[in-house]
Amino acid sequence: MLYLIIEGDNMKNQGYIEYTYKHRKVVMLLAEKYFGDNKELLEQVRYHDLDKMYLYMFYDKDVVSKFHRKNSNHHFNEKDKTNLDYIEMVLDWESARYTKPDKPLNAYDTLYKYYTEEEKNILPILKEMLIDKPNLPMEKDILAKIKSITSISFNDIEKELYDSISLIIGRK
Repeated sequence: MLYLIIEGDNMKNQGYIEYTYKHRKVVMLLAEKYFGDNKELLEQVRYHDLDKMYLYMFYDKDVVSKFHRKNSNHHFNEKDKTNLDYIEMVLDWESARYTKPDKPLNAYDTLYKYYTEEEKNILPILKEMLIDKPNLPMEKDILAKIKSITSISFNDIEKELYDSISLIIGRK
């Protein structure tokens, strides 16, 4: 499948795909750390940003970002939110500082800089996670685990995409 969309040694938006791959891994690490016993949440997080992994192969970043934000429950949009969606949102915000050098805010600081109107939905989650304070340092255990995913190969991405197809059709 993937050989159809590769030009030479490069895939369209390969850098964004690699970043999204790493971001998905960090979101899952955080979910396991803070909500490891919540099987429903962990199942939902398995799909986190999966649409972007595929869309980047065909569309430019701005198109993918716009589509993703409009259609993903873990972003503020017109879609109704469940508590799991809010938790995934918090995990998404918290992971940004581990994977996006240009976004150093933790989830608490993100809430109060951009989404103060959502305090009633988000602050209880931050309290449950014990990250309801500004400027918290990054978690050392998460940083240590991230070191193992610094070098992302084409085979890693290919496996992620193939595995996700199995996940989507219900074979895993």
